[in-house]
Amino acid sequence: MQSFESLQYRDKASIIIVDNDSTIESKNALEEIIEKSEIDLNLIISTKNLYYWGAVNYALNDVDFDMNNSPEWIIVCNNDILFNKGDLLSKILNFNTKDYPILAPAILSSTTNRNLNPFMLKPINSVDQVYYSIFFMNSILGYIIYKTRQLIKKILPIINKRINKGGFIYAPHGSFIIFSKYFFNKGGYLDQNLTMYGEEFTTAEIAKKLKIPIYYEPDIEVIHVEHSSNKINWFNSFHLTKKAYNYFLKEYLND
Repeated sequence: MQSFESLQYRDKASIIIVDNDSTIESKNALEEIIEKSEIDLNLIISTKNLYYWGAVNYALNDVDFDMNNSPEWIIVCNNDILFNKGDLLSKILNFNTKDYPILAPAILSSTTNRNLNPFMLKPINSVDQVYYSIFFMNSILGYIIYKTRQLIKKILPIINKRINKGGFIYAPHGSFIIFSKYFFNKGGYLDQNLTMYGEEFTTAEIAKKLKIPIYYEPDIEVIHVEHSSNKINWFNSFHLTKKAYNYFLKEYLND
């Protein structure tokens, strides 16, 4: 919250916090933060885990984007995002909502300074599908491939070079996505059928089918705070990712 308080035009924004799988402790802690904050904070309680996109849909349930007083922009983000530049909101407001319905900012890792965007420049092709079919054969093989790719990135640091030029991309990283109301007015939605992972691909394909562009803007920048203690076990992560990919393959690529 402290990093958000440093933003210009913060008085034009409202924050909705969804307390997913809420407990008495988490509810009390959030209510205390809201009471002390000067920001327009709204708390929504969910006693069950709706997961990421489900929680966002729950928060947006009462928003009618056809109304004139509906928000022009919706920022969807994880709770581990830091706003490191005070002009973030002013830069977003400079964009036309119809020409740029989805914005993907530079998302810098707090541990490696690696930029997580663009998540994907181009759609998955047949070669990619062969790669993923091999990767997801089993978790041990997947782990070997994953570690090999990590090693290659260290040896060839150019792979991690930050992209400083903005442009239209296929998929944005899911930890911080900026939607304009135009996206929803055109029939855009957030596919909440996945529990974890895959929101990048589903968002990209929904936008693609609606002919809605996704624009990467490196001048808009945030920091993704990565804590090693919060990382999911590799094998659990592998199976969740595999489940997400199989869903994406079935529902979006096999039409």
